[in-house]
Amino acid sequence: MSEKEVKLVEFQNDMLSEMVKNVLNEKKIFFRAKSDIVQSALIVEGNAASGAFTIIYVKEKDLQAAQDAIAGMI
Repeated sequence: MSEKEVKLVEFQNDMLSEMVKNVLNEKKIFFRAKSDIVQSALIVEGNAASGAFTIIYVKEKDLQAAQDAIAGMI
């Protein structure tokens, strides 16, 4: 039976997502990153908002360690 994965963070900023990936690698915390382009249903002044997002998932058992690693970045 595979372990459950949970969403750790979601970024619209590539630089921040790379920083978090590096920290997780340094702490040897396994993660999976998924990039997605999302188009918002909200239309502002005739233009639909869209952007690329990176979502980082970790194993449920590693969630606290991953959160602590990110908190240590600040």
